Amino acid sequence: MEEQHSRGKIRLSMWLEESCRKQGLSLRQAANKTGLSHATIADIKKGNHPSPETLRKLAGAFSGDGEHERRALEDKLLTIAGYRSKPLEEEEITEPMARLLDKLGQFSEPQLKIISHFADFISEMGAK
Repeated sequence: MEEQHSRGKIRLSMWLEESCRKQGLSLRQAANKTGLSHATIADIKKGNHPSPETLRKLAGAFSGDGEHERRALEDKLLTIAGYRSKPLEEEEITEPMARLLDKLGQFSEPQLKIISHFADFISEMGAK
């Protein structure tokens, strides 16, 4: 159990490093973006264990604009930190799936029908 907890802290640290690097953020900029203190961001990067509320703030700041995407990232971070058990694969909403769900929420009924037909077509092509 302790080993899993240690791996989670390392994975959170790596995730934060990578997220900051991708967005070109320093520790101070990441703190401003998340509403967390510079010390809290530095602690996470050092491998200290953040609170669930801290992880929610990270998810809100580093996810896209959509609610599904934020929830998917929040769930991922809470799982890595050991606050949640890993969801079953059929229940898991990946970040790309969450982005798609957020976009689908903006479509009209006729647009959704077109997307549905296109999804059917792609599924049939994959089955062949």
